[in-house]
Amino acid sequence: MELVSVIVPVYNAEARLSRCVESILKQDWPALEVILVDDGSRDGSGALMDEFARRDSRVKVVHKPNGGVSSARNRGLEEARGAYIQVADADDWLPLEATKLLVREMESSGAQMVIGDFYRVVEENVARKGSIDRGGVLTRREYADEMMRSPADLYYGVLWNKLYRREIIQREHLRMDENVSFSEDMIFNLEYLLHAETIAVLKAPVYYYHLTRGSLVEQNMDLASAVKMKSNVIGYYCDFYKHTFEPAAYQERLPVIYGFLLAVSRDSLALPFAPGTKKLGTESGEPIWYSPALDGSPLQNARLRLGLLDRYLDTLGKKHGLDRGEVTVLYLLKKLDGPVSARELAGLAGLTRAAVLAALARLMASGLAKHAGASGQEGREGFVFAAGELAGELELMERDLDAVCCAGISPEDLEICRRCETRIAQNLRERLSPREPE
Repeated sequence: MELVSVIVPVYNAEARLSRCVESILKQDWPALEVILVDDGSRDGSGALMDEFARRDSRVKVVHKPNGGVSSARNRGLEEARGAYIQVADADDWLPLEATKLLVREMESSGAQMVIGDFYRVVEENVARKGSIDRGGVLTRREYADEMMRSPADLYYGVLWNKLYRREIIQREHLRMDENVSFSEDMIFNLEYLLHAETIAVLKAPVYYYHLTRGSLVEQNMDLASAVKMKSNVIGYYCDFYKHTFEPAAYQERLPVIYGFLLAVSRDSLALPFAPGTKKLGTESGEPIWYSPALDGSPLQNARLRLGLLDRYLDTLGKKHGLDRGEVTVLYLLKKLDGPVSARELAGLAGLTRAAVLAALARLMASGLAKHAGASGQEGREGFVFAAGELAGELELMERDLDAVCCAGISPEDLEICRRCETRIAQNLRERLSPREPE
């Protein structure tokens, strides 16, 4: 398992830092080093960072004089030892599976960079954002053409929704430009991309971006400031395209390339009541509630386990453009491994039969499920799993669930637990199943 270095520049972030750091430490990818760079904070951030380092050996703290966010990130790059680099800001936080998803996409695709969707948070509203419609691997030229469609989007310009290979950063001596106070992220990305042959697009949210009210970015959002800022970047932007395309193709794209100066971000807002906007906390389904008073109770244990499975299914669904009902039905078809009726699926999924039939219709239209004749005791129409390309991901999802649930349990105790669970299920099934008439 490759080590991932997560770099977090910190300046006067005491009120928000814990949420950020805890979201990183709770990642499903345990091979982490979290590099917290204190950029001369004047509040209690430094002491809080030291406390995190005391509690978790994966945390490394660097205290330095104030030099700006680029200076702090550069110091983090100097300290990093991981094969991969991930960046977060102290105001923001990561979904549970972010690092795992980014690394697996990097390793399965062999790409030099991975880019993912993100959640935009405005007060209590959250919306999913992403500028490339389909997942998969793009060449640098394909990625460059995608970027021309919406060049000002945060999706392309920022660091925090991407995973980088540290070997490329070190070999090419890539660093943030400490003399630029706007779009330094974009400049770094453009220079990194010149050394990336392929870019993997991950269609799953890997970051929560929260814009702090009154921040420097928010104060400088007018068009005049944006054009002035971009004039410092346009040279890097043109240079990237000039090195990516042949001269004729570059000249053909030049008018669109210079459109970057007037382009505006399409993914910077999460407006109430807008399509796709939800209340924060419901973007991955209903919140999972926990009460210490119910520790060890069957109700709470079952709810927590099912809640984690729901989160994993939701992420897998987002990655492949499936809604919750579709991915749940697909999972059940895979597990049952044979013709299953819509009625049986509804009972197992906790969905109405109408919802299951609608999900099946969409799955069959996409070639992910198919008819299989009669099924069940009553001979109803049956359906089977046909998404061979997703079989491995569903199996990996189950292993991830087991890894979380069984952490710290010895193999011997785990075997006992599984035998007990099998017996408990048998007892419940015998009590709840209708008896055959004598």
